[in-house]
Amino acid sequence: MIKNYKTLLIIKKILFLVSLLFSFTQIMPQHMVLAKEVEVDYGRGPSELIFINHPDNNQSPDPPPENNIKIISSLPENESLPYYETYITATAYTSRESETDGSPYLAAWGDHVFWGMIASNAFSKGTKIQIPDYFGNKMFSILDRMNERYYYRIDVWMDDLNNATSWGAKYIKIRVYK
Repeated sequence: MIKNYKTLLIIKKILFLVSLLFSFTQIMPQHMVLAKEVEVDYGRGPSELIFINHPDNNQSPDPPPENNIKIISSLPENESLPYYETYITATAYTSRESETDGSPYLAAWGDHVFWGMIASNAFSKGTKIQIPDYFGNKMFSILDRMNERYYYRIDVWMDDLNNATSWGAKYIKIRVYK
Protein backbone atom coordinates (compact mmCIF):
# COMPACT_ATOMS: atom_id res chain seq x y z
CA MET A 1 0.00 0.00 0.00
CA ILE A 2 1.38 3.40 -0.98
CA LYS A 3 1.11 5.80 1.94
CA ASN A 4 3.06 8.75 0.59
CA TYR A 5 0.78 11.17 -1.30
CA LYS A 6 3.62 12.55 -3.49
CA THR A 7 4.61 9.06 -4.61
CA LEU A 8 1.01 8.33 -5.48
CA LEU A 9 0.82 11.48 -7.63
CA ILE A 10 4.04 10.58 -9.45
CA ILE A 11 2.77 7.07 -10.18
CA LYS A 12 -0.53 8.52 -11.38
CA LYS A 13 1.30 10.87 -13.77
CA ILE A 14 3.50 8.07 -15.11
CA LEU A 15 0.47 5.86 -15.77
CA PHE A 16 -1.26 8.75 -17.52
CA LEU A 17 1.77 9.32 -19.79
CA VAL A 18 2.04 5.61 -20.61
CA SER A 19 -1.67 5.40 -21.48
CA LEU A 20 -1.36 8.59 -23.54
CA LEU A 21 1.58 7.16 -25.48
CA PHE A 22 -0.30 3.89 -26.06
CA SER A 23 -3.37 5.80 -27.31
CA PHE A 24 -1.22 7.88 -29.61
CA THR A 25 0.41 4.82 -31.16
CA GLN A 26 -2.98 3.19 -31.68
CA ILE A 27 -4.56 6.26 -33.30
CA MET A 28 -1.59 7.41 -35.40
CA PRO A 29 0.64 4.39 -36.17
CA GLN A 30 2.45 6.28 -38.93
CA HIS A 31 4.20 8.32 -36.23
CA MET A 32 5.53 5.32 -34.33
CA VAL A 33 8.79 5.58 -32.44
CA LEU A 34 11.15 2.92 -33.74
CA ALA A 35 14.51 1.81 -32.46
CA LYS A 36 17.25 1.96 -35.06
CA GLU A 37 18.96 -1.13 -33.67
CA VAL A 38 18.21 -2.85 -30.40
CA GLU A 39 20.93 -4.92 -28.80
CA VAL A 40 20.42 -7.13 -25.80
CA ASP A 41 21.99 -5.07 -23.06
CA TYR A 42 19.82 -6.01 -20.09
CA GLY A 43 17.40 -3.12 -20.02
CA ARG A 44 19.51 -0.19 -21.17
CA GLY A 45 17.50 0.06 -24.38
CA PRO A 46 18.40 1.42 -27.81
CA SER A 47 21.08 4.06 -28.07
CA GLU A 48 19.38 6.01 -30.85
CA LEU A 49 15.74 6.46 -31.84
CA ILE A 50 14.18 7.27 -35.19
CA PHE A 51 10.87 9.13 -35.46
CA ILE A 52 9.13 8.13 -38.66
CA ASN A 53 7.54 11.01 -40.65
CA HIS A 54 9.10 13.61 -38.37
CA PRO A 55 10.44 16.82 -39.93
CA ASP A 56 13.76 16.52 -38.06
CA ASN A 57 14.35 12.99 -39.33
CA ASN A 58 16.83 12.92 -42.21
CA GLN A 59 16.69 9.14 -42.54
CA SER A 60 13.95 7.26 -44.27
CA PRO A 61 12.76 3.84 -43.12
CA ASP A 62 13.85 0.74 -45.00
CA PRO A 63 11.83 0.10 -48.16
CA PRO A 64 9.33 -2.76 -47.99
CA PRO A 65 10.68 -6.13 -49.12
CA GLU A 66 10.05 -7.31 -52.65
CA ASN A 67 7.15 -9.68 -53.25
CA ASN A 68 9.28 -12.35 -54.94
CA ILE A 69 11.06 -13.45 -51.74
CA LYS A 70 10.70 -17.16 -50.98
CA ILE A 71 10.44 -18.27 -47.39
CA ILE A 72 12.08 -21.67 -47.17
CA SER A 73 12.07 -22.23 -43.41
CA SER A 74 10.91 -20.38 -40.34
CA LEU A 75 14.12 -21.34 -38.56
CA PRO A 76 17.25 -19.38 -39.45
CA GLU A 77 20.48 -20.85 -40.76
CA ASN A 78 22.68 -21.28 -37.71
CA GLU A 79 26.07 -20.56 -39.19
CA SER A 80 25.37 -17.08 -40.55
CA LEU A 81 23.59 -15.49 -37.58
CA PRO A 82 25.25 -13.55 -34.78
CA TYR A 83 24.75 -14.98 -31.33
CA TYR A 84 26.00 -14.75 -27.80
CA GLU A 85 26.60 -17.53 -25.32
CA THR A 86 25.38 -17.53 -21.75
CA TYR A 87 24.72 -19.97 -18.95
CA ILE A 88 21.24 -20.64 -17.63
CA THR A 89 19.30 -23.20 -15.60
CA ALA A 90 17.37 -25.56 -17.88
CA THR A 91 14.54 -27.85 -16.87
CA ALA A 92 12.13 -29.93 -18.93
CA TYR A 93 8.35 -30.22 -19.00
CA THR A 94 5.69 -32.31 -20.68
CA SER A 95 2.07 -31.77 -21.62
CA ARG A 96 0.57 -33.23 -18.46
CA GLU A 97 -2.25 -31.19 -16.91
CA SER A 98 -0.41 -31.15 -13.58
CA GLU A 99 2.45 -29.24 -15.25
CA THR A 100 0.30 -26.79 -17.21
CA ASP A 101 -2.57 -24.38 -16.66
CA GLY A 102 -5.30 -26.71 -17.89
CA SER A 103 -4.70 -26.62 -21.66
CA PRO A 104 -1.77 -29.05 -21.90
CA TYR A 105 -1.15 -28.93 -25.65
CA LEU A 106 -1.41 -25.15 -26.08
CA ALA A 107 1.41 -22.78 -25.19
CA ALA A 108 0.97 -19.33 -23.66
CA TRP A 109 0.56 -17.60 -27.04
CA GLY A 110 -1.73 -20.26 -28.53
CA ASP A 111 0.91 -22.33 -30.32
CA HIS A 112 0.61 -26.12 -30.25
CA VAL A 113 3.52 -27.75 -28.43
CA PHE A 114 6.23 -29.44 -30.51
CA TRP A 115 9.75 -30.73 -30.15
CA GLY A 116 11.90 -27.63 -30.32
CA MET A 117 9.67 -25.40 -28.20
CA ILE A 118 11.04 -23.75 -25.06
CA ALA A 119 9.25 -21.88 -22.31
CA SER A 120 11.07 -18.93 -20.73
CA ASN A 121 10.38 -15.57 -19.12
CA ALA A 122 13.93 -14.34 -19.71
CA PHE A 123 13.66 -14.08 -23.51
CA SER A 124 11.05 -12.64 -25.83
CA LYS A 125 8.71 -14.69 -28.00
CA GLY A 126 10.39 -16.19 -31.04
CA THR A 127 13.96 -15.98 -29.72
CA LYS A 128 16.07 -18.75 -31.25
CA ILE A 129 18.28 -20.76 -28.91
CA GLN A 130 20.70 -23.66 -29.27
CA ILE A 131 21.86 -26.05 -26.56
CA PRO A 132 25.04 -27.32 -28.26
CA ASP A 133 26.39 -29.53 -25.47
CA TYR A 134 23.23 -31.66 -25.38
CA PHE A 135 21.38 -31.23 -28.69
CA GLY A 136 24.09 -30.16 -31.16
CA ASN A 137 22.80 -27.82 -33.90
CA LYS A 138 19.11 -28.27 -33.02
CA MET A 139 17.46 -24.84 -33.08
CA PHE A 140 14.88 -24.22 -30.35
CA SER A 141 12.35 -21.39 -30.28
CA ILE A 142 10.87 -19.54 -27.30
CA LEU A 143 7.11 -19.91 -27.76
CA ASP A 144 5.85 -20.45 -24.21
CA ARG A 145 6.00 -18.79 -20.80
CA MET A 146 6.84 -20.26 -17.42
CA ASN A 147 5.31 -19.54 -14.04
CA GLU A 148 6.20 -15.95 -13.13
CA ARG A 149 8.29 -17.05 -10.13
CA TYR A 150 10.89 -18.47 -12.56
CA TYR A 151 12.64 -15.69 -14.43
CA TYR A 152 16.15 -16.54 -15.61
CA ARG A 153 15.71 -20.15 -16.77
CA ILE A 154 14.43 -22.14 -19.70
CA ASP A 155 12.03 -25.09 -19.78
CA VAL A 156 12.43 -27.48 -22.74
CA TRP A 157 9.25 -29.22 -23.89
CA MET A 158 9.59 -33.00 -24.19
CA ASP A 159 6.96 -35.51 -25.29
CA ASP A 160 8.07 -38.25 -22.88
CA LEU A 161 7.78 -37.95 -19.11
CA ASN A 162 10.74 -40.28 -18.51
CA ASN A 163 13.02 -38.09 -20.67
CA ALA A 164 11.83 -34.94 -18.90
CA THR A 165 12.33 -36.49 -15.47
CA SER A 166 15.80 -37.80 -16.31
CA TRP A 167 16.74 -34.37 -17.68
CA GLY A 168 16.12 -32.81 -14.25
CA ALA A 169 17.57 -29.34 -13.76
CA LYS A 170 20.90 -28.49 -15.37
CA TYR A 171 23.03 -25.37 -15.46
CA ILE A 172 23.97 -25.30 -19.14
CA LYS A 173 25.57 -23.18 -21.83
CA ILE A 174 23.19 -21.88 -24.51
CA ARG A 175 23.56 -19.84 -27.68
CA VAL A 176 21.04 -17.03 -28.04
CA TYR A 177 20.66 -15.84 -31.63
CA LYS A 178 20.09 -12.14 -32.22
